[in-house]
Amino acid sequence: MEYEKMDELEKQQFNDFKRKMNQQAAEAQVKKLEYNLTDASQDRAFLRRACQDANILKLGAVCVLPALVKPCVAFLGPDPKVSLIACISYPHGGDSVKTKVAAVKNAIKDGVDEVEVTAPVAYIKDANWSYVKREFKKLKSAAKKRAIRINIESALLTTQEIAKVCAIAIDCGIPSLRTGSGFYGAGFNADVVAHVGEAVKDKCTIKADGIATVNDMSVAVSLGATIIGSRNAADVARIILQTAD
Repeated sequence: MEYEKMDELEKQQFNDFKRKMNQQAAEAQVKKLEYNLTDASQDRAFLRRACQDANILKLGAVCVLPALVKPCVAFLGPDPKVSLIACISYPHGGDSVKTKVAAVKNAIKDGVDEVEVTAPVAYIKDANWSYVKREFKKLKSAAKKRAIRINIESALLTTQEIAKVCAIAIDCGIPSLRTGSGFYGAGFNADVVAHVGEAVKDKCTIKADGIATVNDMSVAVSLGATIIGSRNAADVARIILQTAD
């Protein structure tokens, strides 16, 4: 039926249905957002507000440093609407395998839903691929039933190194990769997301980080990212939801 030929009740029902569909689509987009709260200068008051915002907006997750897992479990409350992720060995990945494994186990004990561990950049630059593979396998084993993601900090790596790390991660059964956080000033890099997408070929999910705007998010999603990391996640979510209204 053409819109012009509808009576007023039919138009109202149609518009209500359209708004509902728009809202559901917006909520699905917001669920892709993970709130990057790994700035060590953020105080407890900020983290409490951020966790409250994440719950209200129903973001996908909040990402914190391991020492802040316990406080954030409390801030999110007994019925959290978001996942809690510990970012281990961030941002350099320079801790020993033993230290990373212990950190994964401690984070799980403290209450995280997922762990995100930075790959050993120094060993990647040295092309010590056997070390990288051994580390990934031990980390996956330590995570047990918890989800695990590897942060490859792409700003520090060449295209060839990124492709090699992706291949090793897939071989080790790592289900998700993070393209990098923008910690080193690189910010969102669409080319890197495209390179990672080509390397993994849908064999694991991709988290594009360093997202600052809704436009950045749109580009990342179009390139295959299904998870979006942002220090501005709450603001981006509000814009998405307001636009749907």
